Amino acid sequence: MKLSMVLYTIVIFVVGFSAAAFSQTAASSSQSKEIFARKCETCHGSDGAGTPVGKSLKVADLRSLLVQKKSDADLEHVISEGKNSMPPFGNALSSDEVKALVSYVRTLKAKKK
Repeated sequence: MKLSMVLYTIVIFVVGFSAAAFSQTAASSSQSKEIFARKCETCHGSDGAGTPVGKSLKVADLRSLLVQKKSDADLEHVISEGKNSMPPFGNALSSDEVKALVSYVRTLKAKKK
């Protein structure tokens, strides 16, 4: 009887933990997309390729191998401190929001032809 109660408790804990982890991932994914739309889309476009405005400022194509091979720390630094014509967002975004943006940029890989 005690063994089944312990097993039942463990199962409830694991299921609850898994559900919480899944909901956090889904929330951060939608949050990162919303932050990208607010802060980045004007220049980088919704797909990361760059808008006409962004291309005139010579923004990086976020789908490119050059960007995608950078470390998370490098991308976080660029987002926080800015680079070339890109303004810094370190004061406007929390550390977690910057990390969420890096995760979102990782989803923008170029589609294979």
